[in-house]
Amino acid sequence: MIRLEKVTVAYGEQVVLDGIDLEVPTGKTMVILGESGSGKTTILKCVLGTLHPVSGRVLANDLEVGKLTDEELLRFRQRMGMVFQEGALFDSMTVGENVAFWLWEHTTLSDDKVEERVRMLLQFVGLESSLDQMPSDLSGGMRRRVAIARAMAAEDPAFMLYDEPTTGLDPFTSKSICDLMRRVQREFKSTNIVVTHDLTDAYRVGDLFTFIKDAKVIATGTRQEIEHSSDPFIQTFISLDS
Repeated sequence: MIRLEKVTVAYGEQVVLDGIDLEVPTGKTMVILGESGSGKTTILKCVLGTLHPVSGRVLANDLEVGKLTDEELLRFRQRMGMVFQEGALFDSMTVGENVAFWLWEHTTLSDDKVEERVRMLLQFVGLESSLDQMPSDLSGGMRRRVAIARAMAAEDPAFMLYDEPTTGLDPFTSKSICDLMRRVQREFKSTNIVVTHDLTDAYRVGDLFTFIKDAKVIATGTRQEIEHSSDPFIQTFISLDS
């Protein structure tokens, strides 16, 4: 479970999130939708613990993220994967090195154990044969698969956070990435938050949907509930994406 309670985030006088409440049940995927700059990615940063709200609190499986010590936060993040927009791979490292990076930095696993886990993760995302390739040799969809493998490197993920995971991909490749995200959720029973502008992809991966406008949550619900919302912003968003 991930829960935000009355969370407010501000940069100076600019309020990015204004007292929002949000709950993602265990094993479900919540998709966050809204205009650019509406605070969607800020939610991910609060859950990850890289940004602390000025008020309110963020809980993950009853742990209050803002009160964790550095050591506790590190252990917490071992169960949390983050897939950044457009993959954000290290261009100077091979695919295998990208996936192994967190393990080298934060564990005492032997090189053999690191390689074993890296191969297992790349096999999971269908890219074991790309172990020694450079990111520049890969297609956009392949880079996103590597990013998902890297996000799962530490341990079987209890939480997965995705920031615009299909941006810039063609419809066929976007669907394949959405299918992979669903597979991660199904096989690891992970609790997930996905930020996206694409309603089609949102429907492919989401169990629940939250719309944010003007730093506030204006609606949360199932697909059916969202589609029957009378809110003009939501109806315009849906009609523009259909």
